[in-house]
Amino acid sequence: MSLAVCIVGKSGAGKTTIMVQLIQEFRKRGYKVAAVKHAPEEIDVDLQGKDSWKFAQAGSEVVLASSSEKLAFVENTDHDHSVDEIMRVVGGGFDIVLLEGFKKGKAPKIEVHRKEQGEELVCPEEVLSAVLSDEPLNVGVPQFPLSDIDRVADFIEKEMAPQVEYSASLFVNGKQVFIKAFVRDIIAEALVAMVTTLKDVEEVRDLDISIRNRHG
Repeated sequence: MSLAVCIVGKSGAGKTTIMVQLIQEFRKRGYKVAAVKHAPEEIDVDLQGKDSWKFAQAGSEVVLASSSEKLAFVENTDHDHSVDEIMRVVGGGFDIVLLEGFKKGKAPKIEVHRKEQGEELVCPEEVLSAVLSDEPLNVGVPQFPLSDIDRVADFIEKEMAPQVEYSASLFVNGKQVFIKAFVRDIIAEALVAMVTTLKDVEEVRDLDISIRNRHG
C-alpha cells in the first residue's frame, strides 16, 4: 500500500514549494512519487474546443486522453473526494503519494507554518505528524526548519513509512463504505493470503479487485 502524506498549512505558507522539494528528494532516493493538489474552488483542465472538451460537453462523465507518454483522466464529480477515494484513483504503483491540502480525514499530515502568519496552526496538534516552521513552536510533535528537506524526508521514510501495513478500503457503486479497523484488517489479510497462492504472484504491494454486476 502506498504511503499517503498530506502537506497542510495556511494559504501562502509555502506548501507547494515544500511539495516540489520533497518530490525531488524522494526521486533522488529512488522512490516512485505521485502528487495531488487539492483545489478548494472549481477546476477546469479541459481546453475549450479540444476533442476531450467536446466529449465532456456531449455528456461523457469520464474523459481520458492517452498517448505514448501521458495518460490524462478527467471525471465529473458531485462531491469533494476524500484521500481514500483519491488513493483508489491513483492506484498502488507508487511508493509515496504527497497531497497538498486535505486537512480533513485520517491521512498523516505535516503542517507548513510561517511566523508572519500567526501562531495558530490550521490543524489540531493531535492530528499532525510533524511541523515545518521558521520559528520554534510549543507543540508535541517533531519540528523541522523549512529549509531542512533532507531531515523531513528522513522522517517520512523512517518514521511514517514503516507504519503502513496491509489495509483495505471498500467502495460500493463508486462510494466509499467505512468499515471498522478489525474488519478491514481481516479483509486485507485474507485477500493477500489467497492471492499469494496464485501462480506467478510475488510479493503483494497493492491489490485491486473490481466486481461488477452485469445484471444490476
